[in-house]
Amino acid sequence: MQCKGNYLVVRRILVSLPLLWCACAASASDHGGALSLIGPGVISTDSREFATSLSPDGNSLYFNRSDIPGVWQIWVSQKHAKGWSEATKIQFGDQRYTDADPFVSRSGDRLYFSSDRPLPGSSNAAPTQDTNTWFSPLVNGEWSQPVYAGSVINSGASETFISESASGLVLFARFGEGRGRARPTSLMTAQRNGEGFSDLKKIDTTPTTLRLSNPAISPDGTLIVAPALEGGKPQLFYSRKMAGGKWQEFTLLPAPINLPEFGQFAPYIANDGKTLYFSSDRPARNAGDDNIYRALLPSEVTGQR
Repeated sequence: MQCKGNYLVVRRILVSLPLLWCACAASASDHGGALSLIGPGVISTDSREFATSLSPDGNSLYFNRSDIPGVWQIWVSQKHAKGWSEATKIQFGDQRYTDADPFVSRSGDRLYFSSDRPLPGSSNAAPTQDTNTWFSPLVNGEWSQPVYAGSVINSGASETFISESASGLVLFARFGEGRGRARPTSLMTAQRNGEGFSDLKKIDTTPTTLRLSNPAISPDGTLIVAPALEGGKPQLFYSRKMAGGKWQEFTLLPAPINLPEFGQFAPYIANDGKTLYFSSDRPARNAGDDNIYRALLPSEVTGQR
């Protein structure tokens, strides 16, 4: 998703809706199957939702929604016997600023997010022009005041959509010089090191013609899923880490995850390493045009049998 030109935006009018797909999406439940719409009416609603992350126990689901035009905030829903509860805003949210791309660390001790909040020590309360990575530590079972993630990850460019492996390897997108969606992006990694980060690296991705963005890393750190424009619409690609540490060529994920007539973006690889959550503007009954879906990744993608 894109704020101030830094996130991937999909907004278009859906003129022709395949009847077969409408029936499948409308009947999909949140309890299994090849593809599921998440929380119809409570998570996936007439508002726009994207960017999903789960607590380690799977009982809390965090995502983005905008109830103030132009401002994205983090919402959370709790799982119960019959599905998901009505979502509520995260307690540290501030309607003056956009907090996007929530990601709960695999250990559950941090809630990462991207934000245009003022930098620490700034006397200017206005939103920043670029986007930086922040995190909220878990203290006594509650998310505490957000902490700026520091200068190893953050720079004069914009950093978005951080995710983390179980070993503390973080992956995120960094936007280069330029304006809007034409800005080049790099997929970056760093290692969580105590309260900070170290060992910043850029991933050499192929093919170089893909403008990859908003990446998600698997718990074991060997799989990346990221969107890129394909035929004018964002589709999800994947790459696996090879034995020497390099990443394979990014390859398009199959249907029903990708549907070429619709846009897919904002991926999240769940803690089991084989379930993918993502956002799509494909049609769904009783929901708007940007909603959250879940699908099992093929075994050839995950390496799991």
